[in-house]
Amino acid sequence: MNRREFLSTFAAACAVGSMTPAHAAQESLTTLSDGSFALPVNMLSSSADPARVRAALEAAGLSATEHRNPLNVSVLTRGDDVVIFDCGAGPNFMDGAGKLAENLAKAGIAPEKVKHVLFTHAHPDHLWGALDDFGTPAFPEATYHMAAAERDFWMSPEVFRQMPEDRQAFAAGAQRNLKELGSVLKVFKPGAEILPGVAAFETGGHTPGHVSFEVRVGSESLMVLGDALTHPVISFQHPDWRGGFDQEPDRAIATRRRLLDKLATERNRIVGYHLPGGGVGRVEKSGSAYRFVPA
Repeated sequence: MNRREFLSTFAAACAVGSMTPAHAAQESLTTLSDGSFALPVNMLSSSADPARVRAALEAAGLSATEHRNPLNVSVLTRGDDVVIFDCGAGPNFMDGAGKLAENLAKAGIAPEKVKHVLFTHAHPDHLWGALDDFGTPAFPEATYHMAAAERDFWMSPEVFRQMPEDRQAFAAGAQRNLKELGSVLKVFKPGAEILPGVAAFETGGHTPGHVSFEVRVGSESLMVLGDALTHPVISFQHPDWRGGFDQEPDRAIATRRRLLDKLATERNRIVGYHLPGGGVGRVEKSGSAYRFVPA
């Protein structure tokens, strides 16, 4: 299903801040699909022996030739207001992606209902859906939020020198989208509470300013991860393998190790942008590594 509601009454009977219990009971967090796209498995790690990668995938019952990458957009509904975490790829990235607008409509969410868009980072499959076919903000009533370090990285004239040739379009697309968002784009620093009950958590490495978001309602908590953990086997069982799309690979490894330990210890729910089943689950320790447990 395109609409996977995993916490239909996330705050049932809990008041948050000035919200009444009746209002809180209307709060829910769902994931909507932006589609998926295919990746060759050699893109899952830039450091591991390809034979080890294939063996790890086969042991988990997964294809050892092609990985189908799902795109899970988290949608937080608070009464009549909607907050989304990343906004998909839009129509100009890869075949199979760019389905968010269609699935928002199926879920009964009009673009003007979206009041805030919170970006984990500015890769195409997270950012390029920010603009509609006319090059204007896809959510006309929304304020868009991005970590200052992430915005600064992509808007720097030096960014093209830091990207491999086959990803030059990532930088060009990021600059176009961020420039067009203009004054409706606000920046923050990790650790800040962006909205009541939604705080940014530093998870840099995949990109320099990558953040995840901790969403709290009463005693409940979950982490919207973006691309801090991207594969249900590789990211968890082999966090020390360099990711194929990590801008700062060594920093990304340290982030994965720190994040996995935190999540396994605290046993909070997670939502991964590229994890299966809508991305919802939790992390468990497994020997010297970890495993993803789907919800």
